[in-house]
Amino acid sequence: MPVFLDELALSVARCSELSAANHPQTGREHPCHKIVRSQDNHAGAFQVPEAWAGNLGKAQVVFLSSNPAISAGIPDAKLPSKRFAEKYPTTDWSDTDIADFMINRFSPEHVWVSERRHRKVDEAHVAGGPMWGSKERYWGWIEKQTNALLGNDIPWYERSVMTEVVHCKSANEQGVQEAVQLCSAKHMGRILEASPAGLVVVVGGKAATALRSANPSAFVDRPQFGKQGPDGLPDPKQNIFEMHVGGRSRLVCFIKHPSAFGGSAHLQSTYAQDFHVLQEAASILPH
Repeated sequence: MPVFLDELALSVARCSELSAANHPQTGREHPCHKIVRSQDNHAGAFQVPEAWAGNLGKAQVVFLSSNPAISAGIPDAKLPSKRFAEKYPTTDWSDTDIADFMINRFSPEHVWVSERRHRKVDEAHVAGGPMWGSKERYWGWIEKQTNALLGNDIPWYERSVMTEVVHCKSANEQGVQEAVQLCSAKHMGRILEASPAGLVVVVGGKAATALRSANPSAFVDRPQFGKQGPDGLPDPKQNIFEMHVGGRSRLVCFIKHPSAFGGSAHLQSTYAQDFHVLQEAASILPH
C-alpha cells in the first residue's frame, strides 16, 4: 500500500474538522455541523468521511460529485439486504483497515465489494459468507461512462476514481451546501494532485459550483459551466476545456448528475460531437 495514499486517505477519513463540528459549545457555528450531525438520524457508529472510491493512483478519469450517501440500513425494508448497512469504516475502525477500505475498495482480493454490490455489516452474515446488497446504480453509471471512454478490456474501477467536493456522508445531500467551501478547500486539491488522470468529469451542479468557487479565474469566460443550454444540453464550448487543477493541466467537463430530474445523462450522448476529445484526454496513460 503506497504510504502517500495511505496518509491521504486517513487525513480525509479522520478529518480534523470533525471534532470542531461536534463541539458542544461552538459546534453549531461550524460549517460542517449540519452534515456531521445528520448521522444522528441513523443507528450505529459515525461513518467516517469517504476519501475516494476507485484507483486514485492510476486512474485515467476522475468523477467529481457532491457527497457520498449515508450507508444506513432500513429496518422495515422488504428486501432483507436493505435492512442492513454497508460494512463501511466507522470511527472505531483501525487506521490500517480504514486506509485499506479507501484504497482497495474494489480489489477482489480485499472483499469489500463484489460485482458493484456493497458488503453488509458482519451481523448480516448468511450461511456460507457475508450478505451483499443490490448493485449500486451510481457505480453502474460510472462503469458505463468509463467503458465508453476507454473500453472494457480492463475493469472500470482500475481506470477511474470517484471522489466528492464534500466527503462526509449524508442522506439527500443534507449539509453539503454549508460544508462545501471548507471541505473542498481542505481536501479537493490534494486528492486531485494524487491522480494522474487527464480527464476530470464534474458530475452535477453542486460539484460544478464548488469547482468554480475554488478556481474563479478559470471560469471568468465560462459563466455557463455546470448549466444546461436551451436544448437541455450543456454547451461544449462552456463545459469542456483545459484547466490547471490538482497540480497539472487536465481536460475538465461537466455532466448532469444521473440521479437528477429528467433521467440519466451520458457523456457520449451529451457531447456527441466532442466525445472523441474526452476519449483522447482519458486515454493519456499515467506516467
